[in-house]
Amino acid sequence: MALSIGKLAGLRRLANDRGIFCITAMDQRNSLRTLVDPKDPKSVPNQLMSAIKIDLAATLSPRSTAVLLDPQYGAPQTIAAGALDPHVGLIVTLEGDTPKRVGEGIITQIAEGWSVEKLERMGGDAVKLLVRYRPDLADAAAENRAVVQQVSEQCKRWDIPFVLETVAYPLASQSAEDFAREKPGMVVQTARELSPLCDLYKAEFPDNLKFQSDPTILDRHCRELDQATAVPWVILSAGADIGPFAQMVEIASRAGASGFLAGRAIWKDYVAIANPAERRATLESKAVHNLGVITHVACRDARPWTEHPGVKIPSPGEFSTTWYESY
Repeated sequence: MALSIGKLAGLRRLANDRGIFCITAMDQRNSLRTLVDPKDPKSVPNQLMSAIKIDLAATLSPRSTAVLLDPQYGAPQTIAAGALDPHVGLIVTLEGDTPKRVGEGIITQIAEGWSVEKLERMGGDAVKLLVRYRPDLADAAAENRAVVQQVSEQCKRWDIPFVLETVAYPLASQSAEDFAREKPGMVVQTARELSPLCDLYKAEFPDNLKFQSDPTILDRHCRELDQATAVPWVILSAGADIGPFAQMVEIASRAGASGFLAGRAIWKDYVAIANPAERRATLESKAVHNLGVITHVACRDARPWTEHPGVKIPSPGEFSTTWYESY
C-alpha cells in the first residue's frame, strides 16, 4: 500500500532532499538530569532543563534535517524562544519518562494527558515512541506490542508519521558479556516483530563494540537488521562516544540504514557547563563538529529512505479532484 499523503509529507520534512535522515535528539529527560548533576539529578530545576534544550535547538537544529523533542521541557519552549529552526522537521516524544515495571518487563506508558492528536495539533511533524523490549519476556512483550499498536492506529487516524524506537536491555542475572552475545539476535527479532507497525524505525546497533570488533560480523548483523526491518530505519547512539558512533553510522548506513537519530553522542559532554554563554559557545564549536562528522558519513553512505523496498510513494495521478471528500 502506498504511503498516505500526510505520512509522505511528514517523512519528507524529516529528511534532506536526498532522503537521508540526520536527526538530532533532544528529548532526554532523566538522562539529561543525570548528565547535569550525576550526584543529585532530581535537584536539576525545570527551567535549566528548558534552557539547555533551547541552547541545543539553537545550535544544532539549523544543521539537522529534523529534531526530536519532548513535550515537557523542549518542544513548546524552543518554539516560543525562536530557537527551533523553522526549516527542519519536528518529532515529539509521546511516552512518559516513567515506564511500568512488571517483574523484569518494562512497559512503555504514554505520558498522562498527552496524545497523538495533541502532538499533531501543536505542530509536530512526527510521533516518537520508545519501547524497551525483550522478545523472550512474552507477557511484557505483548503489553508493549499493544501500546505500539494503539499508537500506530492513532497515527493512521491523524495521518502523521510514527517513529518507533526500540531498546533491548539485560536481565538482572546477565553479565555485560552475556547480554552482548545475546543482543544481535534480540535486536533483529525485535525489528521483525515491531517495525511493520511504524513508518520510521529507530534501531540500536546490534553489537556492543567493546565485545565485538570483527568488521565482517558487524556488517552481517546490520544486514540482518536491514532484512528484518519492514520500513526505512535509522541508527541511534545510546549515549556512545562520537568516535565509536561514527563507526556505527558508517557500518549501518552501508548495510541499508537511511541515516541516524542521535542525541547524547553529539552533545553529552557539554550540557553540564553552568555558564550559559560558555555552554552555548561550546555547543556551537564542539557539538556542531560532532554532528558534522556523522552527517558527512550518513550523507555519503546511507540509503535514501524512498529507496527502501518497503516504501511505496503514491503518484500524482492517484489523487482525483475529489480525493479529500473521503480523506
